[in-house]
Amino acid sequence: MAMTPNYHEPMETVRIALPRRQRRSMLLGLAVVTVTLGLIALFVLPRAYANTTSSGAIATTVFAGIWLPSVFYILNRTFGTTTLTPEGMRFRTAVSRRLIPWHKITRIEDEHRTGRGGASWWVIRAHLTRGRPVVLPGVLSEGRRDEQFLATLRTLHEYRAPTARQR
Repeated sequence: MAMTPNYHEPMETVRIALPRRQRRSMLLGLAVVTVTLGLIALFVLPRAYANTTSSGAIATTVFAGIWLPSVFYILNRTFGTTTLTPEGMRFRTAVSRRLIPWHKITRIEDEHRTGRGGASWWVIRAHLTRGRPVVLPGVLSEGRRDEQFLATLRTLHEYRAPTARQR
């Protein structure tokens, strides 16, 4: 006779984060692009605007204004973590800590995103009863969904299942 799980027993805590190899790979790519674009901003832009009054300061400022938020987004997604506890999901990023109780989550879904350069990636979002969806830190799949990404999505659905049945 098959035993049905008892959803009133405390669940174990599960930490979700990107694997070290994927974090290292993303950080290396980010470093190469940052150094390349930094050299362009230091040496090419000032020469391109040498005969104008702005001398490239405006172009460099706009460049930095676009690049810095992109770097911040990538670092938060890469080094952030999501911890599943019996109380809810605990998010930890570079600048914030947040706990979202399970009863405030209406659904969990994966979402395909595409950047302007054609690069694509997958993230997991939690829809809340009030407010907009929240992207989970530490869950990211470049290109197509790999087995680890799908396993993480299944784990999230398993954790949410007991609270979804209680409504």
